[in-house]
Formats: sequence, C-alpha cells, structure tokens
Amino acid sequence: MSNQFGLSHVKQLTEIQEARNRHGQPGIGREVEELIRRLTSGGVAGKSNGLREARAKRLWDVGIGKDVGCSDFASYLAGIPEIPAALAEDDADFPLLVLVEPRIGLARLCERAGVALSGDDETFIACDEAHHEFTQPAWIRIQDGRKNRGRNVIDCRQSFHVDERGLTALQGVCAYVQHPEMVGDALSPDAQLLDLPGSIPRAFPRNAAWLAVWHGRPELCWRWVGGADSKCGSASRRER
Repeated sequence: MSNQFGLSHVKQLTEIQEARNRHGQPGIGREVEELIRRLTSGGVAGKSNGLREARAKRLWDVGIGKDVGCSDFASYLAGIPEIPAALAEDDADFPLLVLVEPRIGLARLCERAGVALSGDDETFIACDEAHHEFTQPAWIRIQDGRKNRGRNVIDCRQSFHVDERGLTALQGVCAYVQHPEMVGDALSPDAQLLDLPGSIPRAFPRNAAWLAVWHGRPELCWRWVGGADSKCGSASRRER
C-alpha cells in the first residue's frame, strides 16, 4: 500500500460514487471536500516554519483534531502547549522532536494513523512506574532506536541513563505519524523496526511493544524482550 495519491485513487473514488448513484445514494463530494479542507486547514504539513505548528499539523492531518472536538486547525493548535525551551534546542543524542497526543487513546490513534492494532486501549500497559503515559499533549525528544539495532529490549532498558525512558506504544505511534521515515518496511534488507520498551502487552508481560511496516502497512504488535534482531532497536526519550 503506497502513501502516494494517484490516478488509481481517482478512478476508485469515481467508481464508488457511481455505485452509490446507481442505488439512489448521494455522491461523495462532501466527504472529499471535508478531507481536502482538513488537509489544507492551517497549511500543508512540513511547510510551516514553526516546529510546533508543523508537528501539530501532522496529527491534525490524520483526523485527530476532530476527535478532540476541534473544527479547524487553529482551534486544535490552541490546545497544544508551547515547546519547552530545553526541548526546542537541538540534541544529537535525541534528535527528533515529537508531539505526544494521548487524549483519544491508543486504539483511536492507531485507527486514525492507519496503524494496524490487534487490541484496544487496554492491550498495552506501562512496563513500570516510570513509564506511565501522559494524559495531555506533551513534547518529547527521542532517538529512533538505530543506535540500539541488534540489541534486545532487556539490555537496552538496563543501559538507559537515569534521565532516559523507553518509548511507549502511544509515543511510538505519534512519532511514526510525525517522522514516518523512522520505520522502514520489514521486508527490506536494511529496514529499521521500532522496539518500544516502555510498554508491554498486558497478557504477555515478557514482551514489549513493537512497531513495524509490512508491505507499506504499519502494525503495532509485540515481541519477546530477550530477542535480539539486526533490524530492531529500542527507541527512547529524554526525560527532561
């Protein structure tokens, strides 16, 4: 499944509308217009000069704003905190700035982001007290796990600094929405897959959350914490 919109999509939309018309149903113009309005409200993601606006726009574009009761991007942005000065500065160890949006829950976030999830909001829990999830939008600086490729989650957890936390499942999905290049297709020889050591599946606590892409479709699942894989690396965030 490609992320690129093309003529095949136009053809499919036309076929959908024609099928609806044959059954006496209205066309899909309003739905398409709503999508266009959402994607263009506040500009185009990636074109903003402001990091706060650019990161928030990524989340808005997948439809999260509507779920929190916002009718336009400006109202959604108004509910996003300013980036703390310490996090706004570049950090070579934690180079990626991420806006965490916990208000709609993990399952709805995955649905909006197109991430397959076999479960619900209760599927994953924090691996310990230090990894409880945010309850309101928050900013974090992360590293995407590349430096930990080939190391298992147990070893990575033990090597984290005192001010370092493993990414949770929800934080990992938010990071993927804003930085999709951080996870490659699992079938590629040089793929980068994301271990998320901050979350464990409630039913299988000897595992940790895991984000991978299969044939262009991202999936949030889990794998054994003791298993090392050359394509997998534990992502983490700076605590302060």
